[in-house]
Amino acid sequence: FYVVFGNVSHEAINLSDIALGTGGFAIGGEHVDDYIGHSVSSAGDVNGDGFDDLIVGSFGVDAYGRRSNVGKSYVIFGATKVVYDETTSYINVLGFAIYGYDLEEGDQSGYSVSSAGDVNGDGFDDLIIGAPYANPDGKNNAGASYVVFGKNNATTIYLKPSSSILGGFVIKGENAGDYSGYSVSSAGDVNGDGLDDLIIGAYHNGAGKSYVVFGKANSNLVNLSDIVSGTGGFVINGEFSSSWSGFSVSSAGDVNGDGLDDLIIGAYRTYGGYYDVGKSYVVFGKTDKTAINLSDISSGTGGFAIKGDNGVAWDKSGYSVSSAGDVNGDGLDDLIIGAPGASLTESKRIVNGRSDMHRDEGKSYIVFGKTDGTVVNLTEISLGRGGFVINY
Repeated sequence: FYVVFGNVSHEAINLSDIALGTGGFAIGGEHVDDYIGHSVSSAGDVNGDGFDDLIVGSFGVDAYGRRSNVGKSYVIFGATKVVYDETTSYINVLGFAIYGYDLEEGDQSGYSVSSAGDVNGDGFDDLIIGAPYANPDGKNNAGASYVVFGKNNATTIYLKPSSSILGGFVIKGENAGDYSGYSVSSAGDVNGDGLDDLIIGAYHNGAGKSYVVFGKANSNLVNLSDIVSGTGGFVINGEFSSSWSGFSVSSAGDVNGDGLDDLIIGAYRTYGGYYDVGKSYVVFGKTDKTAINLSDISSGTGGFAIKGDNGVAWDKSGYSVSSAGDVNGDGLDDLIIGAPGASLTESKRIVNGRSDMHRDEGKSYIVFGKTDGTVVNLTEISLGRGGFVINY
């Protein structure tokens, strides 16, 4: 994968230059089929040195001689200078590994990775790592996630399938086949208690679920079944069967300006008159632990829904979602939604419920923050109303 340094130029960037250490650097995996770079994220400032760090997942790493695909993640510390050695093809970056050496075969830790914000309030940013194919307590593919607290040393951390890990905590999935941890993210401070919270997607449970886990200072195990009961967080239930809500999750920033961080959840399999039109949901931050139903969000209670483009199948809007910061400078945080199946030739390309000559160029939509719960339609965004579209 490639790290590209920020700059003020508008010139195109060639990744071949980045690989040679000009304007950034490239990092390769340790072995064939490690799948390094499948997931990447800012890590915040994990070691407290004032520089932002990175985390990259490599879910195909094996515990050699023992189990395959246990997974490994790498934290790369930020620095003022990165030196590329042409002789060795190495760069002088520091950091530490988070190794699933003691996990079960096929857990695939690092399938998803993200900054967790400062979950435990110690001043160091923390990390969250998803292992969606884990089998906690014998529940096949219930999934697990691991929170690793920030630290200022480079010692390797070994993930364990037990009830606790040194310097963090384990989050066990609720039901077999949930794939919890397929998507993970910091949630920002949803409940306003001063600790950053987490959001974990489990898209494969009927309509899908997402779980908000409140920040905490201890390393006690979290069971997502407890989150459903309102202990230590709250659950967000999907709206439609097989819509895959929670396939993508993210903090949304403060979209409505109430001082609490909000959430965005993608459900790209949503049927909106045509297959896989997709839908996304913005859930406003709140201080209580009551469950949220995305059907209520669609009705404007506690947030708002973002519907896929009218009459266009297979756009898959909500396949990826994220906060966009305050793009338009109005004081409200905005959103970005990916629709990788969208085509630039919107000629009502529907034949018997399927798209005709669908070219999959892809689009992204910027949706401006707002304070009300009215539904947003991406057709309107394409027309410049309430946001704008970014075409391939």
